Amino acid sequence: MRNLIKYIKSAAIILACLLLGKLSAYATNNIFSGATSGMLLLFILLVCGRVKYQTVLPCSQPLLKYMPLLFIPTVVGMIEHLNLLKNNIVAISISVIFSCIVTLAVVGHIFQKINKSKL
Repeated sequence: MRNLIKYIKSAAIILACLLLGKLSAYATNNIFSGATSGMLLLFILLVCGRVKYQTVLPCSQPLLKYMPLLFIPTVVGMIEHLNLLKNNIVAISISVIFSCIVTLAVVGHIFQKINKSKL
């Protein structure tokens, strides 16, 4: 019974973050996707200590374990549009490389600020 309550609490927190993310996406006219906003909200709650890692672990662990299965529809969709991808490979490659560089720079900068504040 105790494990069931842990799973329900874990699922409720994850789903609440997703719901709030979807609501924020709707309110901001879909500037960011609801799932991304929900993950960001959950991340902020975890970093701030409002939600403990152990609290969301029961439901997040199986999701992470089987995450590769969730990418199958995406890959199938990409295969369906293979000609479109071939025609725009240069633009897609530049976008991917640029976004990776920007992401690495931003994450590195944030990590350095967090490390300095802990010292």
